[in-house]
Amino acid sequence: MRNKPQFIPNRGELKRKAVNYKTGMEIKLDEATLKKMEQLVENSSAEFLSETVASLKGLREALGRAATEPSARKEVLDHIREEAFQIKGMGGVFGYPLLTEFSKSLHDFLKELEDLDELQQEIVSIHVDTLYVVVSHKIKGSGGPLEAQLRASLKAAVDKAKPGTKPAQ
Repeated sequence: MRNKPQFIPNRGELKRKAVNYKTGMEIKLDEATLKKMEQLVENSSAEFLSETVASLKGLREALGRAATEPSARKEVLDHIREEAFQIKGMGGVFGYPLLTEFSKSLHDFLKELEDLDELQQEIVSIHVDTLYVVVSHKIKGSGGPLEAQLRASLKAAVDKAKPGTKPAQ
């Protein structure tokens, strides 16, 4: 037989720990502070794009290594997985949800893989190219019809190359 649940009353500790509890500070930001914060995000956005381009160049080099050195594929796979995860996490912060979406697609594709065969390397390469397009054209938001078509094509390619599926002959 189960015991009845015990309800513990809220002691208000969380409220006391809140930033404005003791000081009575207003949570609303004034115009100057808001502008300063927006400028900071804008400056950081340019740096993010620059770092993303460098990261994508590194992914392109890693793919080249995977193609020429089969023994390096595991290391390359781990590297690409980590970079995709990083880009996925930061894309939305700076207003690039397509970067997040395509990086998530890449990360999810690589999640179960232990090696990269030629077809899988090609799928990774297509993802990297897609990410380059988003960054180089600074596509903010979810894009338009062209991006929707790109999204569908990328999904179809990923589905063909998933482990355990055989390409049509």
